[in-house]
Amino acid sequence: MDPSKGNNDIADKVRFHLSKDELERQMRNIHEQGSSLDGRNRASGSGISGGSNSLNGLPRPESWTFESVGGYYLPNEDVAKMSLPRQEQLVMRELIYAFSGVPSSHVKPDIQVDRIAEMSAVDIAKVRFRLDDVFNGAFKALANDMLPLIGYYISVQSFIEETNMTPKCGRTRLALATAFGDQMQEYYDLQSKLETDLQEKKLNLKDLVRQVRPWLSTLKVFSCMACTSRRKLTGAQLLTLLEQFSREQKANEPDLKERVFKILASVTRVYMKIVQLWIQKGVLYDTQHEFFVEDTERSNAMSSTLLAPEKCCHAYWAQRYRLHPDRLPVFLLPQAEEVFHAGKYLNILRQCNVTMKLLQQPLSYTPGETGHVDIIKSSYELPARKLLEILVKKHNLPQHIRNLRSIFLLQQEGFAETLLDKCQDQLKCNVDRLIPENLQTLLLETLQQSKDSLKDMLRCQLKDCDVATQLERRNIEKNEGDKETSSEEDSPETLNLCGYESLALRYEAKWPLSFVLYPELLEQLQILQRVLLFLHYVKRHLTVLWQTPSEGTGLKLTHRSKDLRQRMLMSMLNMEHHITLDIAEPRWQSLISTVDKATNIDEVLNKLEMSVDESLRLGLLSSASTFVRALFTLGQVCLNFCGFVESPPGGRSSQEFEKGISEYEIEFDSFMGSILELVKELAISSGSDERESCKQLLQRLQEFCKAPKVD
Repeated sequence: MDPSKGNNDIADKVRFHLSKDELERQMRNIHEQGSSLDGRNRASGSGISGGSNSLNGLPRPESWTFESVGGYYLPNEDVAKMSLPRQEQLVMRELIYAFSGVPSSHVKPDIQVDRIAEMSAVDIAKVRFRLDDVFNGAFKALANDMLPLIGYYISVQSFIEETNMTPKCGRTRLALATAFGDQMQEYYDLQSKLETDLQEKKLNLKDLVRQVRPWLSTLKVFSCMACTSRRKLTGAQLLTLLEQFSREQKANEPDLKERVFKILASVTRVYMKIVQLWIQKGVLYDTQHEFFVEDTERSNAMSSTLLAPEKCCHAYWAQRYRLHPDRLPVFLLPQAEEVFHAGKYLNILRQCNVTMKLLQQPLSYTPGETGHVDIIKSSYELPARKLLEILVKKHNLPQHIRNLRSIFLLQQEGFAETLLDKCQDQLKCNVDRLIPENLQTLLLETLQQSKDSLKDMLRCQLKDCDVATQLERRNIEKNEGDKETSSEEDSPETLNLCGYESLALRYEAKWPLSFVLYPELLEQLQILQRVLLFLHYVKRHLTVLWQTPSEGTGLKLTHRSKDLRQRMLMSMLNMEHHITLDIAEPRWQSLISTVDKATNIDEVLNKLEMSVDESLRLGLLSSASTFVRALFTLGQVCLNFCGFVESPPGGRSSQEFEKGISEYEIEFDSFMGSILELVKELAISSGSDERESCKQLLQRLQEFCKAPKVD
């Protein structure tokens, strides 16, 4: 056999085990001494015979075995025959390679090597490695503590490689892989240094363990982060998990805590850039749908394009931006509303053709600091304050809100009486016979003496349903959000309405005022207005009987009819006072005060919505439309009574008149008793606010009912 051929075979086998410099040094020794090796027993895995036994630095051939490691056959020297210094050198070399993910012949997993290739990176991180038992006990004790580092490294490194090679993996996950790579660069540098020190014989096992030990806890945390990030998570969910990892780090490991903080800060930078662009420019740049605000407009629609006036309304802005809570990281949860409104208001101002100097401050998140909170707050306050300023100074918002109180709560002196007086003939007719234009003319005549420059925004409207039905429709829409279906199902086909039941007022607010005074809110006020106008209508008819008794000869016959009329009048008056004085007026005064002192548009909008909602909910007990229906039925009894006593006596005797008065008295007391019972039941089943409202109403009405009082 050719000696040079034998040398080449040996070189091919040890190439995977020995470093390049050591291999060249060994080869020079082999050629200088002219040794030859016989490879006849190589296939059977026996020791290599032949050649010189005095090779300088090369293990004796008869002590070598060939073992499969990672699919390759590496030559391994019999460790038991090595000296302790050589064992230490071998252990260090095996550890350095194993810590870099390179297959090793003496560091083995607890499972079969063939199975590792079929395992996921998550499972590899759970695999335990061990050093061969043939090594010195002290060496094994030092090495075994560091062996979990192998699985951690494989898990982190595979996450980096898989993420970088996966298309459309998400910017947040890609940023995490990049952050891992930046942090792992120090680990790579350490591996290179250890290998250099080993070759130059400047390294011992204790020193190697000392330098590697800090990375054990670091890569363990990195591995947990990588394994968790492999799940199907949104960018926000991933950021939330990373933020949780940062909070779980202990103060006694400052280096690890700092590394995790750096990773979190680096990964959140991508998300925070989206936030910054949105809150400071009103622009959404989120091609991978990771941000919690989504623009429902087509992707090529420019934010600066002005919309048509009929399209630019409250409903449009309420539906344009869709919120996705699963895309909101937990550390931005307290500022979510400010983030959302900041960009939204910038776009609303843009549609109002308002120019302003925008905020330009870099936004980032650092765990434990509040710098991002201040920037988000400033970014929100700028457009929110500007929008309020535009509505107050250019569109006179405070005066509009005062108008709503005067008109819809009938607080303007003489307005309701004058309107009912001018429309008295029309209000008695069936709604099918009424012409809205005629009612509008009468409304304008009523407002003619008013000095209010905004009176032209008020319109007359004839509703196709009574107030109870309108309230039921609203409750269905509120609970189900299905306006069209509810309207079709609840449409009263055979409902016979008179003008006083159908007449309603509508306030036509134009853009941008309609952003605050939007139709849904004005409809709630309209319901209140219809109830109050009906109570005024009934009260007016009862009052006429007192002021002009000649028109109602029944009042002259008995004191009983006079007492019944007085109880009817006072019950209508106290119901009106309950809605206005007990409920609506205090809240409206607080609203006007808030408008005058507000610093941003949300203060006004939230207070207005709350005031209107509470006025409707507490004044009419709107959660149960049964109360409103009973209230109108009681009012109709009063109107029937007025018609009875105002009718000419004709051939009617005093006894017949007394009998009619008695029937109306029984009917009135029966309905009053039912209303009191209903209010009592609602007080038991409702919340504290509704309970207090019911208590006030009971105190006002009990004295006007001759039925047994409700406790």
